[in-house]
Amino acid sequence: MQNRLHTAALLAAGSLLALCTAASAQTQTDKDKVSHYTAQDGTQVTLTSGQPAPHSYGPKPAFEELDTDHDGIISRGEAQAYMPLFNDYDNLVHHTKGITKAMYAHWDHE
Repeated sequence: MQNRLHTAALLAAGSLLALCTAASAQTQTDKDKVSHYTAQDGTQVTLTSGQPAPHSYGPKPAFEELDTDHDGIISRGEAQAYMPLFNDYDNLVHHTKGITKAMYAHWDHE
């Protein structure tokens, strides 16, 4: 009995997948994936997926601009002033107190 239910569920899932695949027409843009679906009742559905356009933060600021307390280390709080650095902060510090001037000089945010 359970085997029949399992088989019926698999057949239903396979049929649904085949129906969705046949009903979709997909186009590709430069950055986004756009899919158009038509439901059985004729309703048109458009699904767009992808990453948002990256922000342009410009060139990285001088170390001294970010080290506002002038202790020679960019702390987590100071890194928040430049979002690309803040996003990479945990990967850069590796259990140290913060980002040193040498670490910042070698950091490439592109």
